[in-house]
Amino acid sequence: MTKKLSILQLCNKPPFPPMDGGAIGMHNVSQGIIDAGHQLKILSFSSNKHHLDIAKLPKDYIQSTGIEAVDVDLSIRMLPALYNLLYSRHSYNISRFNSKEMRLKLEELLSKESFDIIQLESIFLKDYLPLIRKFSQAKVVLRAPNVEFVIWQRLAQIEKNPIKRFYLGILAKRLRKEEVAVLNSFDAIYTVTERDMQLMRSLGARVKMTFIPTGVDVNKDLTTDFDAVEYPSVFHLGALDWSPNIEGVKWMLNQVWPSLHSRFPELKFYIAGRRPPQWLQELKEDGVVVVGEVEDAGAFIKSKAIMPVPLFSGSGMRVKIIEAMMLQKAVVSTGIGIEGIIHEDGENVLIANDADAFIDSIALLVENKDLYKRIAINAKNNANKFYSNKVLNAKLMEFFYSL
Repeated sequence: MTKKLSILQLCNKPPFPPMDGGAIGMHNVSQGIIDAGHQLKILSFSSNKHHLDIAKLPKDYIQSTGIEAVDVDLSIRMLPALYNLLYSRHSYNISRFNSKEMRLKLEELLSKESFDIIQLESIFLKDYLPLIRKFSQAKVVLRAPNVEFVIWQRLAQIEKNPIKRFYLGILAKRLRKEEVAVLNSFDAIYTVTERDMQLMRSLGARVKMTFIPTGVDVNKDLTTDFDAVEYPSVFHLGALDWSPNIEGVKWMLNQVWPSLHSRFPELKFYIAGRRPPQWLQELKEDGVVVVGEVEDAGAFIKSKAIMPVPLFSGSGMRVKIIEAMMLQKAVVSTGIGIEGIIHEDGENVLIANDADAFIDSIALLVENKDLYKRIAINAKNNANKFYSNKVLNAKLMEFFYSL
């Protein structure tokens, strides 16, 4: 009989409710561990940006995860950021997560309970490794949803303001140094894309590695109906306080939407996501509907037709693309946006890397309903084949047992 594992999941933000890509990825892991019959314990940061009120969580979730949270102020503050820039060589991105309160809570937990595996949900939590090694014999696994420094490198490369570009470059350089230096301190690492795994290998990672994409729960309501879709329509769904997302929305509004609206005056562009900035909440633009946070992301996606993904920075895998494909949407994405996702251009997605290509691709889907339906149906079939949680969770359990 296979031994049941005791697993601690250390999260940089609450994994529940799974409202954004990061939370969905963590929650899928949690659910996979529970479904496999293992003992799970979750310890999470709770911040001003991602606050967790455990009392409001479902009782069965609290019982199955034993979730606890530590309130930590993770706000980006001008004076600490300036002090870090001038008087430190450490990554400000990582140092924000180095919390005395979290260290005390983790030490207390590890002193009372023993674990077979402790999974860190971000490289930003790497400063807790020494404490974990001191108080636990568990195998320590890093789940890397992104190669973090790559995001900041790309942000620096596309930043037009020279002062901001300089600062972003410093953040990227320091983050890269610390990220690379710690890779071999883990017992194992798994990424969400093969590309990120190979990049970590090229940076010197020699520990046991694999890649396990973030999938979609096929037990959810994934029924789709073309008759219930507002066709044609264009939509964005993704956290609107994440730099790559808001950068993409701005680019769509400035570089793509004016031409599309001129050609298709009745076409609507719906912008949904948590925490839209003030300028977006106040936006008055013909054909643009700022929805903000939606209660049911699946229902929102189902109701719309075409999802542009104008991402020019970022790393890892865009979970919302997988969900959109599973829900039979036509996706138009940059190469960076679709990075790490199995796809075929022209068959289950359209790739566009500049404004003209985005305009032409979306226009093609608006004008040719048969093409739109073919791309959407193929997208759903592709997602079902490669990104079912059941298949991916089995791979994760096999990886854990190999340690």
